[in-house]
Amino acid sequence: MRRDWPAALLAVVAVGFVVLGLYEAWSDAPTFDEPVYVASGLAGILHHDVSLNDEHPPLPKLVAALPVLFVHPVIPPDGNWDHNNERAYSATFAAAQLRTGKLRSVTMASRVVPLLEAVALAFVLRAIGRDLFGRAAGALAGLLWLLSPFVLGLGHLDSMDIAFSLAVGCWSWALLRWTRRPGVGAAAIVGLASGVAVLSDVTGLLLAGLAGVAIAGIGWRRSPRAGITEALTALVVAWATVWVVYAMVDVHVLAVPTVILPSPYLHGLSYLAHNDTIPGPGYLLGVAWTGGRWWYWPGSLVVKTVPTTLAFLVLGPLGLLVVSRSARWRAALVLVLPSVLLAGFTVFTPRDIGLRYLLPVIALWLVVASSVVTVARQRIAGTALFAAVVAMAGLVTALSFPASLAWVSPPFGPAYRVTTNSDVDWGQGLYQLQRWARGKHAWVGYFGPRGIGVADVPGARPLVGAVPARITGWVAVSATDLTSASFRQLAWLRGYCSVGQLGGSIVLYRFHGPPGDVPGPTRPEGPCPQVGGSRRFSAPLR
Repeated sequence: MRRDWPAALLAVVAVGFVVLGLYEAWSDAPTFDEPVYVASGLAGILHHDVSLNDEHPPLPKLVAALPVLFVHPVIPPDGNWDHNNERAYSATFAAAQLRTGKLRSVTMASRVVPLLEAVALAFVLRAIGRDLFGRAAGALAGLLWLLSPFVLGLGHLDSMDIAFSLAVGCWSWALLRWTRRPGVGAAAIVGLASGVAVLSDVTGLLLAGLAGVAIAGIGWRRSPRAGITEALTALVVAWATVWVVYAMVDVHVLAVPTVILPSPYLHGLSYLAHNDTIPGPGYLLGVAWTGGRWWYWPGSLVVKTVPTTLAFLVLGPLGLLVVSRSARWRAALVLVLPSVLLAGFTVFTPRDIGLRYLLPVIALWLVVASSVVTVARQRIAGTALFAAVVAMAGLVTALSFPASLAWVSPPFGPAYRVTTNSDVDWGQGLYQLQRWARGKHAWVGYFGPRGIGVADVPGARPLVGAVPARITGWVAVSATDLTSASFRQLAWLRGYCSVGQLGGSIVLYRFHGPPGDVPGPTRPEGPCPQVGGSRRFSAPLR
């Protein structure tokens, strides 16, 4: 039996990914949403409360919070258990960890499961690609998933995005296996995967519906009775999975027989429908707006993707033209169709705050693109293509360390000038900022989680809201504050060149005299051309 060297390479890369991810998980401060997720996960485990955080569903938060129990976090009392209290309680929770010196260990523990989930998805993508297009294609999809600064940057954080991406990958693989060996048992596995997807993100409901329709439609051609039976099996198992998990956490959900979904889930849908449809501030490539722009998503993909991997994602799907008819229709069903559904839902959401919302789509599309391996009929050509794409992705990912979350494709840097929020600065630079600020009495604008702010930076003075005429000396500002969260308040600062960065997410300035308060351009000025203080280079806006 010929050795499966691509799979062995994937295993080696997975180990490297975990090592780098653990280092970044320890080095990076908690990002904007992490204290909410950790606090709500612990509330579910310890207090059987699934309502503290209305951003349902709860499964990823519960699972990620399990290792946190081993570091004995401080659990502040709360008088509003079983009510949405994420803003106040997450701030109290984060402040308590910081005050007692447990913030780093609690944050680190909460990131272990998501990091392992990111690695697990690589092997799921390999399995899907192997079953559709062959072993080399599957390994290539898994490798390019791990060899991505974007995935490494998000993979070591406690976020919903990695967990849902893994759920989507498992759903796709389960449905693929059903198409090969249909039956009630295989349909039940699809239902289980659908239930986990629904428990990981509300858009999992789209996948559950797609699974039911696909099984009914395809099964009907084999036998109408079998098609309906297997479709109902998948839907019933998905429905039962959701109810069982909720009841395991809080048995009181059974006292409110909402039948379709547990009442906290329905309340969560209502909450998200109200809050996630409120237009948010967006920024990309020097353009700022409020609301949604369809071009934000392909633009962000270009900015946040290794160039060779981007070319692979764009041209690779042409390989579907030469694969077998069986592989083609299966790939369309389990990869292309869910990608279109999830991408369509995301693009029409008026909150352009991070490419992370398309993470599961990127994962599935890597498998679609891996079909190009079958085009290279000659072994030498196929091996050369494989090696070139993997080598470039690996080199770029290694160079992005240890600031992978803030990485952008080299032609677009520095990152703070081209993108914002979770694509560059999600609050992860607190520890670096605290070390840098000692003895400087700097003016600081910090975009971070509730409960942690400028007061937690040694000697810092609040920058946002300060009168520019009073400012001299050092200034440090989060990239997200500069171009998004405090866009209007810091308009004057964008007209000055920067003198440095901290981890790519915090921009440094130095003023030897008070700056002017005339608004600068939408796109911040770049680094100063020589050592010295920050100077204005752009013409003032009129």
